[in-house]
Amino acid sequence: MRCLVLFSLIYLGGFTCLAQNSPPVLLSAGNVNPFPLSVAPGQVLTLFVQTGTILAPVSSLDVSAVFSTGGTSQPMPVLQVGQASTGCSASVMASCPQVLAVTVQIPFGIPVFCPPCATSFVIDESIAVSVNGVASANVVVQPLQDQVHFLTSCDVIVAGPASPLPFIGGLPCTAMITHGDGTVVSNIRPARAGEELVAYATGLGQTDPPLTTGQPAAQSSPTVTAFAIDFNYRGNALATQPGAVGASTAIPLFTGATKGYVGLYQINFVVPAFPPGMQSCVNNAAPVLDNTLHSNLTVSVGSAFSFDGAGICVTPASGS
Repeated sequence: MRCLVLFSLIYLGGFTCLAQNSPPVLLSAGNVNPFPLSVAPGQVLTLFVQTGTILAPVSSLDVSAVFSTGGTSQPMPVLQVGQASTGCSASVMASCPQVLAVTVQIPFGIPVFCPPCATSFVIDESIAVSVNGVASANVVVQPLQDQVHFLTSCDVIVAGPASPLPFIGGLPCTAMITHGDGTVVSNIRPARAGEELVAYATGLGQTDPPLTTGQPAAQSSPTVTAFAIDFNYRGNALATQPGAVGASTAIPLFTGATKGYVGLYQINFVVPAFPPGMQSCVNNAAPVLDNTLHSNLTVSVGSAFSFDGAGICVTPASGS
């Protein structure tokens, strides 16, 4: 069998030539490549799995996943399975392999690395995926208290496994940070200084009262971990770990589970005052491939274990 593969997913580390009905191969997870992979209790994670079946209907596949620790295994709820968009181009002499986007939830209650809790690195934990009863090799993971990830319009659980990259104005992978009415903040609909916004995220760990694996949150319970937030009024800035460079940090209004959803968290915060002389974002619907100001405030949230953030557009309260 010959393999000819062209792929466009940046987080796929590469394909393997598999014989039909051979064991599936776990290629990567989310935006992380290569392994080893850090995970957090309750984290919603998309695993990209190459199967030995050539383009079988997803509905005909029996997909399951397990999390193993200390010689025992527990199932990971499979929340979504879809055919990943790989950009594969097949000739008459080759076939496109099937890559599945399998969204799972890491179980709550797993042992994690936590120096303040007097726990050490966990070295015997792994994940595996089975397709039609055939299991992949176990992939070692390192559980941490949290693995903060701001959801974007490009995430599989938002856009779907085969969706093209959406453009909501400005950057191609718009962060899921919303106004009070639920609309996404963008350079077309910027935030205002003093406005309360909501950022949606995954990987913030356990809450109080605790969440149950695979079950929607019954209430908006706060996270056990206290997260800090950093506001950086600079154009097109990247996320930074709050407090890592000596900058002042703040505490979000709320960090916790989003009621009615599995593994979804929200971070409520108030946009700080607009600094004098700061420019507003360029108000255009399509991205411009130059030094256009696509964001003028980068919001970063994190703990000692992980952080993530996103650039948004803010206009002064008086308008500009």
